[in-house]
Amino acid sequence: MKQFWPEYGKAYPASMKTIRRIAVKAERTGKFNSPFRKALSISFFLRRLPTVFFPPKSDIANAQKLSGKGYLRQVIERLVLLIMFRTEPSEYYICALFLPERYARAGEFIDYRQHSFLNFFLNQKRTTILTEDKVRFTNLCSEKGLRTAPIIARLDLKATPEMELENKLSPIATTEGVFFKPRFGLQGRGAGRLVCDQNGIWSLTYADGAGFENRWPEIFKILMKNIKQELIFQPLLKSHRNLLKFNPNSTQSVRFITFRDNGQVRPLLARMRLGINDSLVDASYSAIGVPIDLLTGKLLRGSQKVTAILPDSIETFGPDNLPLVGYEVPYFEETQALAIAVHDAFPEIFSLGHDIFILDNGPIILETNHIWGNPQYAHKEGLGSFHAYINAIIEIANKDGL
Repeated sequence: MKQFWPEYGKAYPASMKTIRRIAVKAERTGKFNSPFRKALSISFFLRRLPTVFFPPKSDIANAQKLSGKGYLRQVIERLVLLIMFRTEPSEYYICALFLPERYARAGEFIDYRQHSFLNFFLNQKRTTILTEDKVRFTNLCSEKGLRTAPIIARLDLKATPEMELENKLSPIATTEGVFFKPRFGLQGRGAGRLVCDQNGIWSLTYADGAGFENRWPEIFKILMKNIKQELIFQPLLKSHRNLLKFNPNSTQSVRFITFRDNGQVRPLLARMRLGINDSLVDASYSAIGVPIDLLTGKLLRGSQKVTAILPDSIETFGPDNLPLVGYEVPYFEETQALAIAVHDAFPEIFSLGHDIFILDNGPIILETNHIWGNPQYAHKEGLGSFHAYINAIIEIANKDGL
């Protein structure tokens, strides 16, 4: 395994506090005066106060069970997060603030909102449209010779012919199946699966679990009724046979994060995402995340990405309770090389999160995200230990006067 890091080291609180300051200041510069920015920033404290005093009952019970702290103590600590660190009260678990040894380190953490603004700052005025538009991204990968899933067909809001779409989809829908997703969609919203049996009966399953069976004209009507933006259709891919052991009925992929350090693309961290039950997508609400050691390509302990329990607590997964720790991810070196090659195609973007699917014959890039923020990346894989990444952010901030 090629080693990009001379050492992992330990976190540097001073550097992480600097990054928190940059993220908050970037939010206040006015450069992100968009509906997204306004939705996150206007009346921030007032909108978060209710979640300080009225968190979910399960959160209170779990925190008390783990730490012995009652409701009042938890409220005080959530208030500390909100006022002192401008952090979402819901990040109480991710910061593990109720654990005494972590309390003094709360300033090292950044939450999802802050990380999103940090990414906006780092990637401002860059060619992010190429990562947001899945059609343009697929075309770019094809031009660069990067292996990606082909687009079989597209369903336009402005009347794609019904029979034309059926003719394009039928050959694949009757064999391996078809996966569809919005052209600009996020987190698997609006995605789904289409299969067709030999009798011409189509089965439509949305990522949220809704399912329908009927002849094509009725399925087409359902698609058109629910469509909010253009859909793209791709082959329904099948994971590497070793990964299917974790869950043969769901999705497995790798989220691989890269960044630029003085012009060189480097890996930051990687996480295997294993779908829960029969989920069609491996988004935060339908998967667990398992960190991958970059030096060995092996899994560590996992965690549910949206959860009220302490992260990194899942040791086994799947119907056979297969152990996660030490499991060697197939084609990991090739996966890392593909992530770096994709980032090379975006020379102006500082950091990218790549969704990579591993087939029996190697990895394939599904999509790339310039806003890849998830607080568990920052907190559990240890941003503070990756010195080059921290230094690169601070260097950009200094050049821009932040």
